[in-house]
Amino acid sequence: MPGQGPKRKDKGVSRHRWLSYGGAALGALAIFAGTVIYTARPTLFSDLVRGPQCQAASAIAEAVKPFARGQVAAFQPVTPSDVNALPFDGTGEDARTIEALNGRVTLLNLWATWCAPCRAEMPSLAALNAEKESDDFVVIATSIDDRDQNHPENFLAETGAEALDYYREPSLTLFNSLRSAGLAQGMPTTLLLGPDGCVAGVLSGAAPWDGPDAKKLVDAAVSAL
Repeated sequence: MPGQGPKRKDKGVSRHRWLSYGGAALGALAIFAGTVIYTARPTLFSDLVRGPQCQAASAIAEAVKPFARGQVAAFQPVTPSDVNALPFDGTGEDARTIEALNGRVTLLNLWATWCAPCRAEMPSLAALNAEKESDDFVVIATSIDDRDQNHPENFLAETGAEALDYYREPSLTLFNSLRSAGLAQGMPTTLLLGPDGCVAGVLSGAAPWDGPDAKKLVDAAVSAL
């Protein structure tokens, strides 16, 4: 998945732009929270497992606590939950589950084409991955669009994040399962996963992931292993 990263004229998003999208994020959270519960799909994992199999994620959750500050102050370490069985790409027999991501720390971002804050933060996710991707860390961005007419396959290029690989989980099983477990509220949602496929923390809303605070948090997560 290595990429050269998006070519951008400006290195980072202005404070004004992030404040603007912060307001939009609240709207997206409210709209999504009010609709997704009525579009629930079958086969939801409402009781995610919490236990000793999440030792790596537990170590990460503890290590990153001091780094949930500044531009990523909204990041919340959590009691780790095993999400290996949840799909992050494809549907039915072709679905790929989070277990396929095991072996390195993963920043799993959930986005949708109608989400304005998602558009704001996507270039920063691509930039973070271009700088930090390794055998120990990767950024995975997954669309939860359930309508083909929204053309989610074009979203990454439109937002200057074409260096990221395209993944889509249109059944909403992933989001609704995380929501049922209290690990997701709206779009965007970004999860920090341990190499054991367990959630170590979550950030609801957009963030400048290529900023110094986010990089320190990622470095702390990788160093915890």
